[in-house]
Amino acid sequence: MRHLLLTLLLLPLAALGQDGLYGRFASRSDLAVAQVTGLGVNDSVRVDVVLLVADDEAAWRQLKEAFDIRTSEGVTSWMGDIEHPERRVRRATRPAWRAVAVHAQRTLAFYRVEDDRQYQALLDSQTREMEH
Repeated sequence: MRHLLLTLLLLPLAALGQDGLYGRFASRSDLAVAQVTGLGVNDSVRVDVVLLVADDEAAWRQLKEAFDIRTSEGVTSWMGDIEHPERRVRRATRPAWRAVAVHAQRTLAFYRVEDDRQYQALLDSQTREMEH
């Protein structure tokens, strides 16, 4: 996971969108907000990602409240509605956001999942990252 987050931070931000999840947070001065189109999960699967990084603890608390995150340690993840990512949905719902909150880094990553192939590739990649 750490490698993936660092990769997102280092990618050029040429593909920034102004709508949806990105647009909802882009103007906040207390967040670093990035949108990456077509991030490679493996050799054949690409997903779109929106990354929110809180500058300080106050901004992180606001993000946690906005997305109904009730834990304070480790990693929290859920599947979120494509229009309202704070609303949890069943795994089978597509398209959806796979949201991952990394508390120690005050970071929320949202991966747009269109089908089961993307979902499984993302899970496999995240599992490998956590093992290292």
